[in-house]
Amino acid sequence: MEVLGGVMGLQVRRLGILAVALSVLSVALVACQAPAVTGSNTGGGSTGISLITQAAGSLSPTPTFPPITIGAWPSSYSPGNPDTITIYAILRVQDQSMQTPSQPPNPGLPVSFLIGAPINQSATVKTGPDGVAATTVAFSDPSPGVPVIVTVTVNYKGVPYSNQTFFTPGATFTPTPKATAGKTPSPGASPSPTP
Repeated sequence: MEVLGGVMGLQVRRLGILAVALSVLSVALVACQAPAVTGSNTGGGSTGISLITQAAGSLSPTPTFPPITIGAWPSSYSPGNPDTITIYAILRVQDQSMQTPSQPPNPGLPVSFLIGAPINQSATVKTGPDGVAATTVAFSDPSPGVPVIVTVTVNYKGVPYSNQTFFTPGATFTPTPKATAGKTPSPGASPSPTP
């Protein structure tokens, strides 16, 4: 009988600990959902508490979407060196209410392409009726195997928007080992012990 009492006592303690843990968890979850609380002094030495909540329509559950988006990509992410590739940009104008699908901007929107170091080239190309702009880049990269960043920028309604892509010239480049000065062990020689 004593064994049964010990088992029941253990179960009661576990149940008590579980109840306390669930209570603490529920208080923490409610506290995370509570509005901001600020203290204010009423001047009479006592502190009053003011609860400030946002107006119902002033907060949005999702961030606003930009009025235009830019996608950018190269014709080859790992071209040879030297080589010539094409960098593409596609632009889409969004309805801010998100009720209709995105559309290409009016044709002729200037798009700037800035090809970073060590190539350091730039070009400005206008979009076509499909919202695509493309520029061709011929290069001989002095640092093969190092990514080159391309920044694509457009000014839409007086606000600049940009996106980036990259390509890695000579990504398949394999360096050639160079001979270094020093002794090379002969075949079958055993290393000498160090003092």
